[in-house]
Amino acid sequence: MRSLTRSEVILIGLCLFSVLFMGHLIAYKQYALKVTKAEQVLADLEVRGENPKIEAAAKTPVAQAKVWEERMAWIDAMLPKMENRDQAQAALLEDLRGAAKEYNLDIDALSFVKPAKTPHYQEVAVKIQLDGPERKVYQWLAGVQSPEKFQAIKMLRLEPEGRRSHPEGECEVIVARWFKP
Repeated sequence: MRSLTRSEVILIGLCLFSVLFMGHLIAYKQYALKVTKAEQVLADLEVRGENPKIEAAAKTPVAQAKVWEERMAWIDAMLPKMENRDQAQAALLEDLRGAAKEYNLDIDALSFVKPAKTPHYQEVAVKIQLDGPERKVYQWLAGVQSPEKFQAIKMLRLEPEGRRSHPEGECEVIVARWFKP
């Protein structure tokens, strides 16, 4: 085996240096991203810490109990009572259908989901499949889930834009509405 010439040694040295330099550059970029993310989390926590209710809740269990008692009182006062399960489920279906029409979404399929009952609430749910412009689908979803209506999205399946053969948004969702037990 012959010995390396001076230019070959320099080239090998430059290659090793460039590989090490790129490795350090990548590691520094990852480190900087983590530091930035940590600073954002800390800033967010500082903003949250300025909320007097959260500060009071964090100080003592008694204060925390007061906050949760206020929340439970709001839920008890605002949670609607279900007179008839079938009518409540039909009303939910009509509300969803009307909201979909407002956003010009095409409804492909509608079905009722088996109602659930727990010691804390009763639930009626509807499964709906719809198509439409992706932005409108997202707007419809944002309007559907609201604490004032006691509605929640229990299951959501959206087809990502890159996997569809057309630009329309495809959405399959189960929406539930809660009532007093």
